[in-house]
Amino acid sequence: MNAPSHITFRLVALTFAVLLGLQCVWLLLAEFPLPNLVGLPTEGQTAAGAAEKRGDATWAASIGSVRGDLWIQCAFTYADLLWDAPGTDPDSTQSLEHARATLDRAIDYAPHQSGAWVLLAGLASRFHWPNLDAAEALKMSYYTGPSEEALPALRLLVAARFQSLDDTELQELIRRDLRLLLAEQNTLAIVDAYRDASPAGRSFVKATIADIDPSSLGFLPPDAPKQ
Repeated sequence: MNAPSHITFRLVALTFAVLLGLQCVWLLLAEFPLPNLVGLPTEGQTAAGAAEKRGDATWAASIGSVRGDLWIQCAFTYADLLWDAPGTDPDSTQSLEHARATLDRAIDYAPHQSGAWVLLAGLASRFHWPNLDAAEALKMSYYTGPSEEALPALRLLVAARFQSLDDTELQELIRRDLRLLLAEQNTLAIVDAYRDASPAGRSFVKATIADIDPSSLGFLPPDAPKQ
């Protein structure tokens, strides 16, 4: 190997080594503050705990930039908004804006994550986000994660809150989750969804259970007006 070729080889190798080192630093910086959330919180207490890690999750996602897994974890820290509505002060309004922006980025970089679609559907429906079809977002959660064991209860909670359930395809998807919850005897999840449901949601849940197993209607609570 002549001298010029030898120098060129060394320069190329040095360049790759520097780039590899920078990549390692980038990956490590994102890992240090990572809160390591395990999936989307599916009940209020767990969601409140995840919200406490929002700062670290946001920092990690910002460093990771294009890493969908980090934006997904960051988005999951906003799951508390499914249960605890923010106030009307500027900080609360900003929190909702950050939640939507974070979810948009999470879905852009990791559209296969069904938990993100459930969360998007739930928040879009609850806070009436413009230019966003909550029913379509919920359907995407079924397309991307039809067999995820942790999601049926939360999907039912989100769907039952919808003011209208006229989408035939969505109805069939919700019925599938209801059948699964009934088969697992997870009556607590159904009762929680029913208590928090809109009038349309309650009617749908009751009618579906009557079709699947009329004997199971007994565990549903009385139809007291939703608070």
